[in-house]
Amino acid sequence: MKGFAIALAVIVLASCAAGCAGGPARAGRVPPARCAAGALMLRPGAPVVPMTGEHAVLYVLENRGRAACTVRGYPRVTLDDARGRALPFRYADGGGQYVTSRKPVTVRLAPGAAAYVLVAKYRCDLGIARNAGTIRLDLPVAGGRVFDAREPVGVPGPPGLSYCRGGPGDPGQLVTISPIEQSGRAASRRP
Repeated sequence: MKGFAIALAVIVLASCAAGCAGGPARAGRVPPARCAAGALMLRPGAPVVPMTGEHAVLYVLENRGRAACTVRGYPRVTLDDARGRALPFRYADGGGQYVTSRKPVTVRLAPGAAAYVLVAKYRCDLGIARNAGTIRLDLPVAGGRVFDAREPVGVPGPPGLSYCRGGPGDPGQLVTISPIEQSGRAASRRP
């Protein structure tokens, strides 16, 4: 009986080596590493038309490196005024009328491919105290480093990412941020 079990184990191992899912034939496949900070570039994405009282801006993270890599999670976002001072918004990962509430997934970026981040906030019903001029986006990347980029807010028409006059409790002081997604549509809650 012991000899039969050993023979059966040898047959199963040999079969798996020839192509079982998850077996030795697949063990050589290594998923891409996290993106290096120098491989990523931040730029504005397609405009988001405000359909409710919420304004949204889509941003693109592009892999400018020579190898595929991955990004994951919620970036840390800070909106600055024209003088470079951080506006005292409250920030939330996901939610709101535009931004998805789905949990982050790992996004694989081939060279030249892009991932997306959606940033949104409610309008200023009591008026604007200060306009946002730039967005700072930080994201943990390979080697324990942080990708850190700044980009003009670039909202066409009336300022959408502005600090409101209503004080810290005003609904317009909450900025929601999507996780990094494979598409602009995935970053959004809207169809």
